Amino acid sequence: MIKKLILSLLITTSIIGGTATSASAKWKVNFNGAKSWEENSANVTGWHKIDGEWYNFGNNGFMQTGWMKDNGNWYYCWSNGMMANRSWMTNGGYWYYFDQDGKMVTDKVRVEDNIYDFTSPTIIYSESVNKSNQNK
Repeated sequence: MIKKLILSLLITTSIIGGTATSASAKWKVNFNGAKSWEENSANVTGWHKIDGEWYNFGNNGFMQTGWMKDNGNWYYCWSNGMMANRSWMTNGGYWYYFDQDGKMVTDKVRVEDNIYDFTSPTIIYSESVNKSNQNK
């Protein structure tokens, strides 16, 4: 009985003692204003999920913004570094949609009750452009 009790205590102690502590993680900003994410005193690189949002830290460990191509897919990270997902974006008159994984859609996609075809560049003109074109 005592042997079983001692064995149980040893097993419990080893399990508790072997449990990993939570990693220390924090945002850092360098003197140029570039942001990085540090875990266990090291900057992360590549794609990383923070508080439920995806960010890309590039090979240099600094937060990326704008367009980026990864494994043949295009992604966009907003100015705050968050990856665009389930989002619309317009740039130079072209509209883009990013799926739930953040990939730019290049085929047909259903968004709410509409189907959009991105197999060719999509230009959507504003109402004022359409009115000026109708007068010509």
